[in-house]
Amino acid sequence: MAALAISHCVSHVARPVSPVTQGKPSGSRQQPAIRFALILRKSTRWQWEKEQTGLSDADLKKHLSSKGTKVQELLENEKKQVNAVQEIVSELGKAGISTKVVTREQLAQYLPEADLVISAGGDGTFLAAASVVNDNTPIIGINTDPIGSEGHLCVGGKNPPRDLIERLVSGNLKWVQRTRIRVTVKESRNSIFSLKRSEKSTNLALNEVFIGEDEAAKVSTYNISIDDSQTVKQKSSGLIVSTGTGSTSWYLGMNRIDENATTSVLEALQSLGVDVPITRNLVEKVVNSVNEKIPFEPDHPSFAFSIREPIFNATYKRTATRGFARKIKLESRCTNGYLVLDGSTKIPFPRGAVATIEVNPNDALKTVIV
Repeated sequence: MAALAISHCVSHVARPVSPVTQGKPSGSRQQPAIRFALILRKSTRWQWEKEQTGLSDADLKKHLSSKGTKVQELLENEKKQVNAVQEIVSELGKAGISTKVVTREQLAQYLPEADLVISAGGDGTFLAAASVVNDNTPIIGINTDPIGSEGHLCVGGKNPPRDLIERLVSGNLKWVQRTRIRVTVKESRNSIFSLKRSEKSTNLALNEVFIGEDEAAKVSTYNISIDDSQTVKQKSSGLIVSTGTGSTSWYLGMNRIDENATTSVLEALQSLGVDVPITRNLVEKVVNSVNEKIPFEPDHPSFAFSIREPIFNATYKRTATRGFARKIKLESRCTNGYLVLDGSTKIPFPRGAVATIEVNPNDALKTVIV
């Protein structure tokens, strides 16, 4: 499988910051026999344009060329994707595993028959597959675009194991249960808004959930209860709830410190009479030490929450702005609020609606580490 790239699932995850003590990676090497696998292929730009326009290949080339699009580049990327999927199908066929290549819209239809789902693309394709798989069907991500995608959620990154299928068939793989966040939204009886219900009764997020106003410049207002604690009013630019899987992306970005902030803290200590030598070496050590402790394991039994730019005053009392929890309940006081799951799925969160965000071990996503 030299043409493929498949990302290491935990190589980017540092030590946990949670007070919960972690043991060995969850899961085991034991996996039921795989007879039928669904392959979710990445939606390329060429494929997307064909679906949107309904044009033939010849007419689509002319149409895109007239807009200044580099058609040859799109075709080369499409060819690479097609060849990569064909290679996966071939390797699985040699191992006696039947396959079906599907789109995201088709995945749910054939999922009950599958023993395995393979996402053939990058992290976006993996997340698309994870959003559909709401049972214990395992997922393996194969990065079919190692030049354009890091593929953190796939197996092996830019250096896929050549014997992946062989190890899959023999059971010589380690499995991990990635914690997912369950999101339930209930509309207030008095609300004049109508929520657009998802076809699924349960909405699951693998990376993170953002709660706030649709317009980034507007302040988000809500009532919040963490782990069934007393409900308090909060005003901020939004709330982010992250799993261990998502803790290396948005959650890390908003909580990490940089050299300037660290230098300011050291200077403040000096002004208070603390003898701290401010050197580049010390600043780098502090920055690395703090930032390395922010991410946590993908199978961590809790999620992390972080409040963006909270406002504290006489009306909105100071509360915890960052921590771990297993359940958060929010009542929207937003004008045009939304919950955004994994950066793609948007759920309306109008004033009066109540959202419950929680962790259920049965929602964990089974995938592979190497």
